[in-house]
Amino acid sequence: MSAVSSGCSGRACLSSSSMRSSSSSASASASAASDSLLCFKNVALIRDCYHYDDDDVTTTTTKKRMMMIIARSNNTNTNTNNSYFNENDTEDDGPIPLPPIGSSLQTVLPYLLSVAFSRKGTKLRLVFAVVFLIAQKAFGLAVPVYFKFAIDHLTHAAQLPVGAQAIEAANMAAKMLVFSGIFKAISGIATELRVVAFTPVAQAAGRRVALEVFNHVLNLDMQFHLKRRTGALQKIIDRGTRSVAMVFRAVIFTFIPTFVELALVSALLWRAFSWHVVAVILSTFCCYVWWTMYMTGVSASKRKLANEMDGQSTGKAIDALLNYETVANFGNVKLESRQYDNLLRGYHEASLGSERASSLLNGGQALFLSLGMTAALSCAALGVGSGGNAQTVGANLANRVGDLVMANGLLLQVWAPLNFLGFFYRELRQSLVDMEAMFDVLSTTSNVKDGHLELKNGNENLKKNNGASISFKNVSFEYGNGRQILKNVTLDIKAGESIGIVGPSGSGKSTLLRIALRAYDATSGDVLFDGYNVKDLKMKSLRSAVAVVPQDAVLFNDTLEHNVRYGRPKATDEEVRKACYAAKLEKTINDLPDGLSTKVGERGVMLSGGEKQRVAIARAFLKSPRVLVADEATSALDTATESQILESLEEIAKDRTSVFVAHRLSTVMKCNRIIVMRDGEIVEQGSHDALVNMKGLYNKMWLAQQAEKLSEKLELEVELGVV
Repeated sequence: MSAVSSGCSGRACLSSSSMRSSSSSASASASAASDSLLCFKNVALIRDCYHYDDDDVTTTTTKKRMMMIIARSNNTNTNTNNSYFNENDTEDDGPIPLPPIGSSLQTVLPYLLSVAFSRKGTKLRLVFAVVFLIAQKAFGLAVPVYFKFAIDHLTHAAQLPVGAQAIEAANMAAKMLVFSGIFKAISGIATELRVVAFTPVAQAAGRRVALEVFNHVLNLDMQFHLKRRTGALQKIIDRGTRSVAMVFRAVIFTFIPTFVELALVSALLWRAFSWHVVAVILSTFCCYVWWTMYMTGVSASKRKLANEMDGQSTGKAIDALLNYETVANFGNVKLESRQYDNLLRGYHEASLGSERASSLLNGGQALFLSLGMTAALSCAALGVGSGGNAQTVGANLANRVGDLVMANGLLLQVWAPLNFLGFFYRELRQSLVDMEAMFDVLSTTSNVKDGHLELKNGNENLKKNNGASISFKNVSFEYGNGRQILKNVTLDIKAGESIGIVGPSGSGKSTLLRIALRAYDATSGDVLFDGYNVKDLKMKSLRSAVAVVPQDAVLFNDTLEHNVRYGRPKATDEEVRKACYAAKLEKTINDLPDGLSTKVGERGVMLSGGEKQRVAIARAFLKSPRVLVADEATSALDTATESQILESLEEIAKDRTSVFVAHRLSTVMKCNRIIVMRDGEIVEQGSHDALVNMKGLYNKMWLAQQAEKLSEKLELEVELGVV
């Protein structure tokens, strides 16, 4: 038993080291996933307006750059030549099936096997793993058998007078012990080889599932991302992908081998003793399994509640940390702390209930195994079922000391995986619960269905400019709660035209553009992009023709160069520099400690509002779109910065269709045409001068803003002592 314990301890150390190593990489991947998910909520069109398409991912230079970023963030050396997932092996990944309906083992296991087998080479690895598993069990069972042979020879030698026969019997005993040791070593080596062969299979399946969930979430529509909680969603993805390897380990390498080993041990003991011993063992096993399944069900229900509370507490923590300025400015640290503490208390209470159930489970398992072991060995020692009188039984036992030792060794060998059987069953149940939540996400369908047509290049249809026409035909839109945002809007935007859209807050300005880019679908009416109905166009094709400069430019927690290059990942360094120059970012680059290689922090916190807007403009310039959309791009900036940003936007808008959604009328006064909206309808349209002379809503807004500017100017002059 000490040897076994020692071996387990060494293995545990190895597993701990591996877990620490994998934990760091998992944290990095989770951070990257969280970064992308957080950015999606504010840049609804992130996956297509600024995207890495499939060709980019398989491009050698792009992948090398991505690997350099990962290596730099982890501060480790990456040797892709020795990696199972090599740099150019994405063609080995085949299509994976749709997620199963339900989370029972009967549906989940075939799905995971299909996912694993969709990658070339995994079937062969799984075959090797099974072969090593058979070798491990076969040689493992041979250890107590040969130990019995050694005991038999020693017992025989003890009964012989001192002489050649006794020495020969002792030598045979030594040989049997050597064979027993060799078989034990082979069994141990086969165990490690099985792990080496199997781990890539589980990792491949986990990677494919994680990537599938990640892509699926980023391809869901705006409605899903407005309702989700980032922290809870990240937990679901993390737990679900980690559950993949656990299901493989529990079913293929724990449950099935344990049942096979139990059958073989029962056959050996029946032959060596009687069916009574086997009956005791099988009864013990049945009681053990029943108790494990019953108590695990109790523990799983409590654990499910604990997971729900954990997701809520994590979501609350992330929400508070992302809005730390608001929390600090309003002095509500104690409020946030109290709410977070209440959620933690709920999680801890649920966790304690789960731990109590687990302790009761472990105690019952130990009791059943101890009673079963004692009863089985007692039956063997007393010769129950062997027949004969006590004197005969005693004589037989004298010759069967080795059989009793073998029985003890075989029972210990069967009991060992039973100790882990409870753990793996609990983990399997928990993994199925976690995967159920992940499958719910995978089963979520987007309300915006992708089209089937590719958008033609603008140069094929237009000779004078590179723009695109956009038409709204009686477009109406309302949210699911019945709140109507747009009412029968009809608007034609010509290719190359500059359009401004203004109006009071809530008039539907931004919603109109989101419908054009299919963040939402119109409740009724049609939207045409260059003559195509947007519902018929592939979203990737549609959004590749559009660049968006949002009100709040969302940046990734990466280098400034990475954030600019996001507009077109395959752009050259020279093209990136030109885009930065066009957006007037050169001063910012010169002021930063590492220039373009400077990390901008989470969501770009190291840059000012104006600098983040310039990065968004540089992205748009680098993308060279047919349509430029500026959605309240200067609303949060001061007058001086607004003027500089507008110059950059006007430069990019040349020879393109440009749409400026603005609250400040000075932003759109140079547009060819200005659309005035109120309560989801177009109430006025025309040039700036025509709308001012119309004496309508636009004129009132213009006069109000001019008066506000004059008031601000007078206040400044008073402060400076000019007046």
